[in-house]
Order: sequence, then C-alpha cells, then structure tokens
Amino acid sequence: MKRVLALTLSLIMAVLCLASCNGSIEITAEDKGDIFNAYITGDMYSFDPGKDFTDENASKMLGLVYEGLFRLDDNGKLENALAKSVKILEDDIKGEYKMQITLKETKWSDGNSLTADDFVYAWKRIMKSNYESTASALLYDVKNARAVKAGDVSVDELGVSAPGTYLLEITFEGKIDYDNFKKNLASLALVPLRETAVSSDTDNWARRHATLVTNGPFAIKSINREEGTMRIERNVYYYRDTVEDKLDRYVTPYRINVTFIKDTEADLSDGQEVYPDAIEAIYEQYAAGEIQYMGDVPLSKRAELEKKAHVTNANSTYSYMFNTNNELFGDYRVRVALSTAIDRQAIADAVVYAEPATGLIAKTVYNATSGKSFRSVQGDVLAVAGDVEGAKALLKETGVSGGSFTLKYRQNEVEQLIAESVATVWEDLGFNVTLVPLTATIEQAVVNSSKVDYYRDSVQDAYEAGDFDVIGVDVSMLSTDAFAALAVYSTELSGSGIDMSDPNYAFKTHVTGFSDEGYNEIIDRAYAENDVAKRSDILAEAERYLMEKMPVMPIIFNKNCYLVQDLKGLETSYLGYADFTGVTYPDYVYVSEEELAASTAE
Repeated sequence: MKRVLALTLSLIMAVLCLASCNGSIEITAEDKGDIFNAYITGDMYSFDPGKDFTDENASKMLGLVYEGLFRLDDNGKLENALAKSVKILEDDIKGEYKMQITLKETKWSDGNSLTADDFVYAWKRIMKSNYESTASALLYDVKNARAVKAGDVSVDELGVSAPGTYLLEITFEGKIDYDNFKKNLASLALVPLRETAVSSDTDNWARRHATLVTNGPFAIKSINREEGTMRIERNVYYYRDTVEDKLDRYVTPYRINVTFIKDTEADLSDGQEVYPDAIEAIYEQYAAGEIQYMGDVPLSKRAELEKKAHVTNANSTYSYMFNTNNELFGDYRVRVALSTAIDRQAIADAVVYAEPATGLIAKTVYNATSGKSFRSVQGDVLAVAGDVEGAKALLKETGVSGGSFTLKYRQNEVEQLIAESVATVWEDLGFNVTLVPLTATIEQAVVNSSKVDYYRDSVQDAYEAGDFDVIGVDVSMLSTDAFAALAVYSTELSGSGIDMSDPNYAFKTHVTGFSDEGYNEIIDRAYAENDVAKRSDILAEAERYLMEKMPVMPIIFNKNCYLVQDLKGLETSYLGYADFTGVTYPDYVYVSEEELAASTAE
C-alpha cells in the first residue's frame, strides 16, 4: 500500500525544503519506504571516527553511518556486526596467538566492496606514531602496537593483515582475553575506513558530506547548516544484493529528515561563530507532532518529562580538564581543592538526566568479562557533596589564595548551567573565573577551484591544541574496558605518539600535560596483566591515583535521553546511539509528484 507523511511540515521537509540543501536531491516518483523527522543530536562537523571526540553525542551520528566488526545491544551483550565468524589460533610452542575474523560481504555507500584491507588501513592510521588518538589504547594487545606508536618500528610491522579479501588476521603480543578484545572491537573508533576516500583530502575528508564514504545502514545525503537540516537515507548497499534483495531487506526506513535548527540571526560569514541549537524550538515541533524522534530533552522540560523520556547510562563522564602546564595548576593539590569544593550531587540534580560522578570510569564499563560494572565492584573514589572548607584548608597548604583563569566549554544549556555553578564555588575560594562558551567557526578552503566552507568545532580544536586553562569535555570510555579510558593519562600509552620536532623523539603527553612516573608504573602493570579480573583491580588503583593528582576532574556521569512518538521498532545500542534500521512510521503515507502538485495548486 502506498504511504505518505500526513503532517504538512513533514511533507515540506521531505520534499521541498531539502531541495535547497548542499548536494543534489531528487523528488522520487516511487515509494521507497517510510520517511520521518528527527532531532538526533546537535550539529557535528567531522565524521572521522578515529578522532578523540569531546562530545558524547558524536556517537549518535557515527553509529548510524559506520559499522564495525561487532556491536553491543542495549544490554551490553556482544553481537556480530561485520564479523561473520571468529577463529582463535594458538601455538604455545611458537608463542603465536592469532584471531582470524571472516567478514560478511557488504559495500560502502558508493557501491565499492568493503574488504579486510579497509580495517587494516583504519587501524594502522590510528597507530601511526604521528597520529594523535586515544583509541590507540584499544589496540595495544596487537603485536608491535606499542613499538609502532613509539616510532620504534614501522607501522607495517603492526600485527594486522588481510590474507584474504574478507579475512582479517590479528596477531597478538601474547595470549590475551579474546572476549574482552572483541568488546574493544565494538568501539566506533575501530570501524573500517577506505584509504582512497581518506587520502584524497586528508585534512577535510570527514567534513565533506558530498564525498564522505561510509558503511553503516544510513548515508548522509545532504547537510544545510544555514537551515539546520540534514538528510540521511538508507544505504542501499548495506549487506544487500542489489539484484535479488528488496530495498528494505536490511534497512526499513528510506529517509530520516534530521533537524538541528540554528538561530536565524547567526552571522555565517567567514570566521564568525555559529550559534548553538535552539533545543526549545525543536522540542516545540516535537510536542506539535512534527518530529517523531527527539534525541535530547530541553533542561526546562526534564523534570516534567522524567518518566516519559527513555533514559540510559551514557558511556562517558562529563569532566573538566586542567592544563597542568599552567603555573596556577602546577601543584596537584590546587586541582584537588577545586574538585573537593564542588557539589556533584547538586549539579546532577539540576541536570536531571545525570548522576554525580564518583570516579572517572562511567557506569557502563565492566569490571571484567563477567558483566559486573567496574563502579559496583571497585567502589567510589570521589565524594558527591561539596566540601568548601576542606578545599580552603588544602589551598592554604599550597600557599595559593586565588588567581585568574578561563573555563571553556561547549555552548549549550546543560554545560552553561554546570559552568556557572562551578565558577560560583571557585570564586568563593578566591579565584577569578572567566567563562568562555565555545560554539563553531567557519573556515574556507579551495576544493577543485571552488571555495568551500568548513565548519569547525571550537571545543574540539581547543582540546586538541591544549589551548585552555580548564575545559569541559565528555570523557569517552571508548569501550566497556576501563583500560582504554585510563591508559591515555600514561606518558607512553596516551595515544599522542611522539614529538617529531623533539631531537630525542620524546613522547607527547596527554592534552592536559599530565606526566607522572608513579601513574605510568601502575598502567604498565595493568598492561602486563592478562587476567582481566586482576587487571581491573590494578586499574582501580590507577583511577584512585589519578584522582589524587586530578589532571581531569569528573563532574557527572552522563545519561542518554530521548523521546519518541509514532515510531515502531526502535532499538538502542549500549554505546549510546539509536538503531533506526528496523523502524517503521505507521502514519507515513506516500504522495506522488502529481498528487503533491495538485495539493500545492489548491
């Protein structure tokens, strides 16, 4: 039966408004499947899964357009994704330990076949000594991984190869917990990339939707940032035999009209800042029935909608990072004092969909492969109530009575609330705190003789450059393993690689500048321990040590929240993104070009 969007605004978005978006659009003359409207997350400006994203919401988009070897269902259970089968090869005499993964046959969004070489390329890219990515920690079990990252051996020596078109072989340093490693492979940071697509424009390939090649169930067809719209459509090559299979065999909906409405008064000229999402206005559309999926809830509505919203633990901890190279923060006791003073419980209560952070490691992380959470087994490290007097006493020990610094954060209502709350407490301690909300900036580049606007996340840029005194970021756990989140503060395992400009080829430190021999020793012990349960105890020791030095100050455990109406078949991933592949919109009704023209004429 032919179907169409009954809502006037939905019809306009689906057929008319998007015709002016960047890239081309065709008004189809056939019913290819359901179309619905959604606010998934705020705008994002790079779709490079190997980056250290400072925004938890990035996973909500990346999970739609990329797919890795494995996935985690909503309960955290490991499932095969691109992996068809797994074979473990062990030779204790030769000391060889391997994992062979046979891939399912599928294609990229441009119709080219996805092969094992695409994983080899993506992983070698992350592990290069001059590439900065904390995702490196996910692969340190691979043979020569640490030596490659340290620049001691060529990246071609990394124990990853493709002996067959659809056969990926991973060689390990020694015998490991293979189940735990497979959970690492569910991370969005380890999805495949096609070398020809990335190398064609290494600086901006992930910013150009028109040339972005992805392998997930959906592909980005257009983005119009002036209008605040994005069009995502079914990837027709996703596992599909284009001759034998129906269009909707693996992905039910045809199109998702995504909105991330911007302030209409924003000045989009070169170099100007872009205003943040108008989340209140988007919610009004949802309340009016014009949007079927709302991937966030305005702060003002959270208490009212607490029981209606779907809320789950996010795989990240919202935290403030200190620039330890700043003289004011050089004494770790100053950083600890600033942490001690804040009331995490009060902040979590104000945010509503959050819990006070009792450590850095989020509640989604496992203690071991048994499924018990790291937090429940290892206990709390941080107090949730503020202790201003204790903070003042600690500052008195250091001789620091105040000072001036900036606090940078992403401009949205939740981070604004947190920044104002924390700044008030810190100013009571005698500090002068300047709040610096960051949005996005625009820069121009010449591509094929044409000027192209590229949007850049100012928080991401400041974080990567270490251009901050204190900065607010979502600290991603990367996987369900605590090692990945904690190893990044180790000098040699930070994932930052080596400084090629240094004559001694010294390791780059974490962006906070934190480098501590005591911490390095603990992480090295954790790395050497093959028993996952024993290693978790060592990682708990590492977390306690890190919180004693406080280069990163956890504030709240993030939660994902969404509202949905009129959609059926929606599922979610344990890692925080919605799975729209099996979604249907019963109220959708197809309208032909002729019917649309007739209704418009009337």
